Amino acid sequence: MKNLIIIGVGGFAREIYWHAQKSLGYGVDWRIKGFLDGDIKLSAAEYELLPEKVLGDVETYEICADDVFTCAIGSPHARKVIIEKILARGGEFINLISELAEIVPTASIGRGLIISPFVGVSERAQIGDFVAINAQTIIGHDANIGNFSCIMPHVAVSGGCKVGAEVFIGSGAVLLPKSKIGDGATVGAGCVVLKKVRAGKTVFGNPAIEL
Repeated sequence: MKNLIIIGVGGFAREIYWHAQKSLGYGVDWRIKGFLDGDIKLSAAEYELLPEKVLGDVETYEICADDVFTCAIGSPHARKVIIEKILARGGEFINLISELAEIVPTASIGRGLIISPFVGVSERAQIGDFVAINAQTIIGHDANIGNFSCIMPHVAVSGGCKVGAEVFIGSGAVLLPKSKIGDGATVGAGCVVLKKVRAGKTVFGNPAIEL
C-alpha cells in the first residue's frame, strides 16, 4: 500500500485530508501519511489544527519508495513550482478523485488531479495535468482545462470553453459557452465571462471586466 502525502498545510489542505478519505483508492491502494509544508508556514496554533502530522517541507523531505503525493495549494503558480520540485526528485502524484464526483467515460483526464465531491466532468471534456477542481463545479461538454489550473467551488465551465494553463477561477464564476481564458489569468469570484479573458489578466464582475 502507498502512503499519500498532502502538500500544503492551509485550509485547502485540511479540506483535502477529509475528501481523500472518501476518494477512490483510499484504504485499498493508499493511506494518508501526513502533510508537507508548501509555500507558506503557519503559526504554532495553526499547526495544531492539522488532523495529521507534518512530515517536513518540500525542500528537505526525503522521498520514500512508497510515497505518493497530492498538492493542496490553490495558487496555480505555486502549485507548478512545488510540483515540479517533487517531480524532479522522483516523486509520484496520484489522482485524488472523490467517490461523489461524476466523470463520464468519454472525458479525458490527466495526472496529479484533485477532483472534489459533486464535481461533474462532462462529454469529451479534457482536464490537463495537476488541475484542482473544487466541490460542486461543473466542467461542460468539450471544455478544456489547462495544466496546473485551480478551479474553486460552485463554478460553471460551460460547453466548449478553453481554459489555459495556470489559471485561477474563483468561487461561483460562470464561463459562458466557448469562452476562452488565457494562460495565467485570474477570474474573480462570481464573475460571468461572456467571451474572453486575455492571458495574465485579472477580471471581476458581471459581465467580467479587467482590473
